[in-house]
Amino acid sequence: MAAGSALQAAFGMGLALFVVPLLALLDVRLVPGPMLFASIGLCFAMAHAGRKKIRGPEIGMATIGLLGGTAIGAAALLFIPSDALPRVFGALIVAAVLVSVLGVTLRATAPALLGGGTAAGIMGVMVGIHGPPVALVFQHDEPDRTRAMLGAFFALAYPISILGMMPAGFFGLTELALGVALMPGVALGYALAPLVARRIDRNRMRIGILAISAASGLMLLLR
Repeated sequence: MAAGSALQAAFGMGLALFVVPLLALLDVRLVPGPMLFASIGLCFAMAHAGRKKIRGPEIGMATIGLLGGTAIGAAALLFIPSDALPRVFGALIVAAVLVSVLGVTLRATAPALLGGGTAAGIMGVMVGIHGPPVALVFQHDEPDRTRAMLGAFFALAYPISILGMMPAGFFGLTELALGVALMPGVALGYALAPLVARRIDRNRMRIGILAISAASGLMLLLR
């Protein structure tokens, strides 16, 4: 959680892709709800730091898609047997890696924002990874604005995903307690983010995260 949070605060994303597959290998109960809950404060801190660079209308359009995608993903969770969840998580993680590897840059049009938000909502509530679909839309901006836009989107997406999990029975007191237990790692990572931003090359970091995510996702898929 500390390493993933440091990457997220320094570069705008990386937390979920790095952390979710590793936490799922340790204990599938740690994702997606506890991880998302523990990271809400980090997302709000990122959004606040870049608040002057956030374009509200684009975030609003993506959030409309997010709401619909969250509802779809939460409904899908009701039909997945609990013993199949690790393999579902693995498949979605591998899909997220593939989306990231494609490197397609979309214009921030209304259809792209709605589609990216919807895909992020589905993947977020099911496995906790919101970033790749919306990153395709926002990554055409300068790094500081991209980081601010993603932070603002995640600050909305994480609580919305948790609210979507509650009626489906995937977030309760146990998940809340697990989320609180993960918070110290998030705080440590946020404190280390400036050091990470100075010392780690962004492109090498991205390759490393995708490699770890792909390997972990395949391990979950083949369990």
